[in-house]
Amino acid sequence: MLKKLVLIFLVTFVRADFTTDCIACHLEQKVDLRKTFMNSLIVYGGENNFKIALFYYCKNPQPLTSVMSEEFLKKYLPLKPILIDDLRLKKDIDEYWRRYKIKGNLK
Repeated sequence: MLKKLVLIFLVTFVRADFTTDCIACHLEQKVDLRKTFMNSLIVYGGENNFKIALFYYCKNPQPLTSVMSEEFLKKYLPLKPILIDDLRLKKDIDEYWRRYKIKGNLK
């Protein structure tokens, strides 16, 4: 029983994943991740630029570096820097790219 509780605790609080780090907050704020992805893709063009820009934006969000509209920024700023470690953030960004990229996901 104790082993099961410890395992549940570890999975819940230590697990680094896109669902708990990103999706939960975006759902709460009613911000569409697909739309955000598409806006970012239009601005940054490719995977490498997209991932680098998103990483730095998450660490130091500024209105001038956002790809979102002025109306969005007025409603949701100030965004605070994301307080997860760099490796975990990079894994989350990789998962974001994998889930929402167009190439390879069309059926």
